[in-house]
Amino acid sequence: MDKLISIIIPCYNVEKYIDRCFDSLLAQTIGFDKLEIIMIDDCSTDRTWDKMTAIEASHPESVMIIHCDENGHQGRARNIGLQYASAPYVGYVDSDDWIEPDMYEKLYQKMTEHQCDIVMCQNWRDTALSGQILAPKLTGDANRLLEIDTVEKRKIFIACGSIGYGAWDKLFTRDFLVQNDIFFPEGLAYEDHFFATLLYFYAKRVYILEERLYHYYINPASTVLSPNATHHFNILTVDKLMWEECENRGFLTEYRKEVEYQFLTLCYLAAMKMISLRLTHVPYDFFLELKEETLKRVPDYHSNPYIKDYVTELNQMLLQLLDLPISEQDLNAVCNAIRIKHTKGSLQIYVMTHVSFDVPQDPIYHPLHVGRALKEDLGYPGDDSGDNISSLNMYYSELTGLYWAWKNVRNTEYIGLCHYRRYFLNQDNRLMSKADFMPILEKYDVILSQPVASEQCYRDIYAEAHNIHDLEVVGEAIAALYPDCAPIFEEVLAGNKLYCGNLFVTTKTLFDDYAEWLFSIFAVAEKHIDVSTYDDYHKRVYGFLSEQLLYVWVRYRNLTHYEAPIGFTQEKAETRTLKEQLAALFRERRIKEAHALFLETMRARPDVMLPGSDFGQELETILHIIQICLEDEKQGRPSMLEHSTDLNELIRQYTKSPH
Repeated sequence: MDKLISIIIPCYNVEKYIDRCFDSLLAQTIGFDKLEIIMIDDCSTDRTWDKMTAIEASHPESVMIIHCDENGHQGRARNIGLQYASAPYVGYVDSDDWIEPDMYEKLYQKMTEHQCDIVMCQNWRDTALSGQILAPKLTGDANRLLEIDTVEKRKIFIACGSIGYGAWDKLFTRDFLVQNDIFFPEGLAYEDHFFATLLYFYAKRVYILEERLYHYYINPASTVLSPNATHHFNILTVDKLMWEECENRGFLTEYRKEVEYQFLTLCYLAAMKMISLRLTHVPYDFFLELKEETLKRVPDYHSNPYIKDYVTELNQMLLQLLDLPISEQDLNAVCNAIRIKHTKGSLQIYVMTHVSFDVPQDPIYHPLHVGRALKEDLGYPGDDSGDNISSLNMYYSELTGLYWAWKNVRNTEYIGLCHYRRYFLNQDNRLMSKADFMPILEKYDVILSQPVASEQCYRDIYAEAHNIHDLEVVGEAIAALYPDCAPIFEEVLAGNKLYCGNLFVTTKTLFDDYAEWLFSIFAVAEKHIDVSTYDDYHKRVYGFLSEQLLYVWVRYRNLTHYEAPIGFTQEKAETRTLKEQLAALFRERRIKEAHALFLETMRARPDVMLPGSDFGQELETILHIIQICLEDEKQGRPSMLEHSTDLNELIRQYTKSPH
């Protein structure tokens, strides 16, 4: 069957996402047999190529895979894909995204009905890891056909940015792209700026469908969102190329003011937003170059007719910086103001994990794979990008996630940490949403977990479970660095309130203050803490030490705090694994090995039997069953195993008996 649509998918290190993307294409109601899927591996370093090979082998009539020997970024991969496209219509899909089942059927229907060059749909900004379908799809605006058949219409079409600047939410006729030589710059990020700008000068008929059919995955590790990545500086390079291309194609003659306006918005204003939200340290030299290049092309930006009507008040103020002598200190203040403006009211909760889990569908929750630098990738964004200490996770536990968020997260006003199985609960004992968090954060500085009351003081509890020397060293570091905090530290140690898990929510400003305070203390303390003789569990010393230090910091900063209940969504992964291993040994009647495994696990991970780890306290029951079976064997009596080798059944029998 002849193919109707060629779908071009650039792929780079997406082994964890590519199946979701492909499954959404496989489910297209237009008919998968009408699609030509062209997947280009941009020199991946993970198992992406293996995944692509398997997909092609399963669907040889519809899937073509291409391997690049060197990385050329999405621009080159998309250009290569278009060279191989044979269908009359072309779509682009990013490999970590996915689409609604009827997306291409609806785009194709409008394309053929109205004889368009481009049909565009709307999108979801989606944080989910599953290919879920959201509702409502309709935006509430009316669908519309744009006929750009005069110079004046095209000027408005360009200035309004009517079809955005993405490639992935559109369907094109192949002839439109090829005959007008519409392509992507290669080896650069922000390549969509160049490609989409050309669309505005050639499109004659465009249909805008006001229906959300594309899921744009908010991946913190993606090209656009990754913090402190050097490729962010490509934005100026790409937009300079865009200007040169417009000049070479003669667009400046008829549309100079429109091209100037595009450069001001796509390059200068977008770059100002980028350095404010994506970079920890504001690059003053880059700003000076950006300013120089902008004024070179748009020296009389004040007279541009579109600024008054289309540029926001904040961006008009940013344009005024082009006329002023801005110091590095001034630039930092401006970027901080931009960050506050763009992040006002935003909240991100990072869910720290070292195992696969069911990620909450609420968009405020973001999975973060802690310790990913030395572990198998789980498919979640990890703490090993940007400035990080991911490789020290064996000592710092979830604090490697805290460190990463401190150094790399910029685009939120409020931030919080929780665990893959431990979350803050609202008054209805449900997972807290943004609507639950925000009223509390408006009244209090910090949200902490409800403490556990103990009959012993914290110092004695720590001494029983860990090496008290380490806690004393931390106290000495606090006394040396923050003398006013030392009495508070001692008072907290003498108290009986236990704060567990390093769960909290606060402003990003206070979050950063806590992280700087905490890691400055550990930088001194770690010189006097020797973990060389500790087992794997106790090596996580800094994670254990920090749990109570969070409350010390709150007291030290004299912050108001709200204590919220914590709910567990599942048992600890190590607890579940132990139960599964024991069950397998019971089925094979290998009770002595089950006993040895139990004791070995308890030595390595004593936390597996805690109430928050083992919800039903079944491990204690299993231990009793093992001991009974061993004693029966020793005495030559019939064993419980004669009745059943199913561990769950044995647990039921044991709990019913009077023992």
